[in-house]
Amino acid sequence: MTILRIAAVDDHPALLTGLQLELARLDAALQFVATAPTVPDLLFQLQGAPGPDVVLLDLRLGDDSRPADNVRSLLEAGSRVLVYTEGRAHAEALEALQAGAQGVLLKDRPVATVAEALRSIADGDTLQSAETAAALQVDETLTSHLSPQERRVLELYAGGMPARSVALRLGVTLETAKSYLKRIRAKYAALDRPAYTRMELYRRAVEDGVLAPLASPAPGLRDLRD
Repeated sequence: MTILRIAAVDDHPALLTGLQLELARLDAALQFVATAPTVPDLLFQLQGAPGPDVVLLDLRLGDDSRPADNVRSLLEAGSRVLVYTEGRAHAEALEALQAGAQGVLLKDRPVATVAEALRSIADGDTLQSAETAAALQVDETLTSHLSPQERRVLELYAGGMPARSVALRLGVTLETAKSYLKRIRAKYAALDRPAYTRMELYRRAVEDGVLAPLASPAPGLRDLRD
């Protein structure tokens, strides 16, 4: 019997406990070696010990870490990565895949599906799941769902500029600038990536490469609706 060493990074310990028990009942060869709420915590736990073959990685952790950074850290430690998440966070999942994760699986999938996915990832395969396909599909929309003018409005407004200043910069009326913002928000909502506040628009702009991430958001980035 080939033992598959598994670790998980998730800040919901009850869920991990349940998953461990179910996997152990299903297949004794699937053995959890560590769980942690953050990637640094996991790597600290595993110091001096053989690394896990596969790490189940939640996308949204309490330390506000970026999926790509977490994936790279785990890969550098010698583990393969399977994104294991609750919501359909396609942009974040795409970021993880681009960094080297080998698939995406939702937490509501049956435990037998999780076991099969872990085996597939350990063998070096890319997981052919609906969630993986949906995340990869986002790659085609990140640069095409906004017009050049909408991208410019997003860049200025999400970067902290008030709507009135955006209008002046672009030589349009305030109502026209607000109309652009409404269309931008509607397009993100249609992609299942809602952005109702300025801060959420900033996050989408960073995800889509419109803005570079800031070490600390500009003073104008307030969670306010227009």
